[in-house]
Amino acid sequence: MPTEALMSRVALLEAIAEGVIVRCGNEIVYVNTAAQRMFGVEDKGDEVTSHSILDWIHQDDKEIVDRHYRKRIAGEDTADQYDFRIVREDKTLCYVSCRAAIISWMGKPAVVANLTDITAQKEAARAQGRSEQLFSNIFRLTPEVMMLSSLKSGRVLDVNPAFLNVFGRRRSEIVGSRADDLGIWADNTFLHRFIEELKMTSTMTNVPATVRTRGDMVRHFQLFAQKIGHDADELLLLIGRDITDDLLQAQELQRSKETAELANRAKSEFLANMSHELRTPLNAILGFAEIIRDEMIGPIAIRRYVEYADDIHESGTHLLSIINDILDLSKVEAGRLEAHLTWIDPIICLEMCLTLVQQRALDSSVTLLHDLDEDVLLEADERLIKQIALNLLTNAVKFTNAGGSVKLSLKRTANAGLSLTVEDTGVGMTAEEIKVARRPFGQVDSSLSRKHEGSGLGLPLVSAFADKLNATLTIDSEPNVGTRVNVIFPSFKVKDKCGEEPEGFTI
Repeated sequence: MPTEALMSRVALLEAIAEGVIVRCGNEIVYVNTAAQRMFGVEDKGDEVTSHSILDWIHQDDKEIVDRHYRKRIAGEDTADQYDFRIVREDKTLCYVSCRAAIISWMGKPAVVANLTDITAQKEAARAQGRSEQLFSNIFRLTPEVMMLSSLKSGRVLDVNPAFLNVFGRRRSEIVGSRADDLGIWADNTFLHRFIEELKMTSTMTNVPATVRTRGDMVRHFQLFAQKIGHDADELLLLIGRDITDDLLQAQELQRSKETAELANRAKSEFLANMSHELRTPLNAILGFAEIIRDEMIGPIAIRRYVEYADDIHESGTHLLSIINDILDLSKVEAGRLEAHLTWIDPIICLEMCLTLVQQRALDSSVTLLHDLDEDVLLEADERLIKQIALNLLTNAVKFTNAGGSVKLSLKRTANAGLSLTVEDTGVGMTAEEIKVARRPFGQVDSSLSRKHEGSGLGLPLVSAFADKLNATLTIDSEPNVGTRVNVIFPSFKVKDKCGEEPEGFTI
């Protein structure tokens, strides 16, 4: 062959995208640039030709490649196209599709092979195989009911074991049947409407449905559906979860809640009625005890009777305080707590509370301090402000040991609000004990070892009163250090006594 013709053909082979190699015996006598890239030795053709062709082929594929070569050289019938793996120079694999033919090379019989890199297709096929295997495992093992059907024909292609178990059917009865002919839908029109909507949305979740399961039992299901493209046909993957027990539990919880609310309202009504019934005779007892104690009608010869009358009055007063707390709590729980909002001078209320608590503080050897901003007005209910301050001060004195102190403060906050604070050096509480104290009738002391009297309604009532006045209650406490309770009113509830609302500012 003339040299020019040979060079032209070589140039043509170098230009094509497919790899071309020529094999003569076990030797590679020619390899183009595209084939060099497949072998991982681009621009190093001598690296390929210096080795036997079998050195570049995967161990498991050498026999099939060599067999095709021998048959082709011998003139026997063999496959025109087959696949095998090349082991690249960096030891990675390259999958190729080979089309081979016999030619004459330098007067000797040889085989020319056109190689197409199909590594990406092989990887994609393996990935698809893994996905299909994963789907198959999930489809088979999931406890949810699953059905795969054709959207076009409506025929069932497959169902999982959970489906067969729930509906008590055999696979042969289901596969090939139309999904709307299975007799499992309580509403015969449901599936048609469901599929029509799915065609527009592709995905549907949390769709309630009623079905007939094994033994013709009616059960409530939650359906999830996905439209899946598959060749020329679209498939419907339907997943169903039995939520009958969940619905029954939710209904039972709702009934329990309604029963509890009814019982709570009955309790509140009972407490309110009983409180009124008890207060009437108790006021009479207190009145007559005062008459005897103060000897209003005349002197009493035996002084012990005066002491008894004083004890009766003190115990009755304590009982009346508890009854008043219970009555207030019943109003809170019944949603009947009223607040008559007006602009008040909080100093008047707080000084009255300090006076009422002063004697108890002296008896307990507790120092009572105060630091009050006298230049503010507060939009609040005067009665509720008194009850908040009195409850907090009484609690603080009660839980502070002799020699300690209780301080009442009324100060502006950083955002122009107002903070009513009661701080003591008492026994303090842990975070868990604060949670207990904020619950109605919560007692930090156990019932068998209580050291302090009280109903356990102080903080819950203060919290309820604060909420009614749009205020926020915070508690900071540390055992054996003390407790600080803040009732913080927003800025729109506060103004200067001169009548102008203070300007808000931030820190």
